[in-house]
Amino acid sequence: MLITAGSVAPAPAARRLPPWASWTIGIACIVAAWLVALVTPGEEQAQAPFEVPAVIGEPAVGRNLVVTVTDIRRASEVSASGWTAEGNWLVVDLEAEAVLAESGARLHHTDLRVDGTLFSASDRPDSLAENGDLAVGIPIKGSLAFELPDGLDSGAGRIELALNSDPALDSMIVLTFDLGEVPTEEQTELLTTGWAHP
Repeated sequence: MLITAGSVAPAPAARRLPPWASWTIGIACIVAAWLVALVTPGEEQAQAPFEVPAVIGEPAVGRNLVVTVTDIRRASEVSASGWTAEGNWLVVDLEAEAVLAESGARLHHTDLRVDGTLFSASDRPDSLAENGDLAVGIPIKGSLAFELPDGLDSGAGRIELALNSDPALDSMIVLTFDLGEVPTEEQTELLTTGWAHP
């Protein structure tokens, strides 16, 4: 074809994909979108605390919290500073300290889960949660006591410790254990909250 000045060359004919190729590409895009949706965390997962696993006798280090669980035991009677109570008790002895800052550094999240059922540390006895302002680099020792229902003596246990009552987007120390394997005593005394190494 002769092209003269001022004329426009015709566009080449558009190449069309065969119908089966269009369907294949469409299905591949849908599958890819589905996979992205599966691996993208939901809001609850995106704001979940950063769990730091703990082992008895070893320090577990979070963002502004170091916890060493020194002992865990069950007892049918606990006492602390003249206070005594009978029941089905789980007692946790620990040492804790702040890492970066002391302002507001206290264990506000002290929960126990047994097979998913939530129990908070008792506020009846004096405990580390009630009287334990944490210092940087200077651990304090104390106990947490959890009062369990009568007959609850087995199950998957999980102790959660954090500085904020809602530990979202912060570190949380987590100790997992089998409640049925925790040593049992008739009577035990809670540690007096104080410096771990005076």
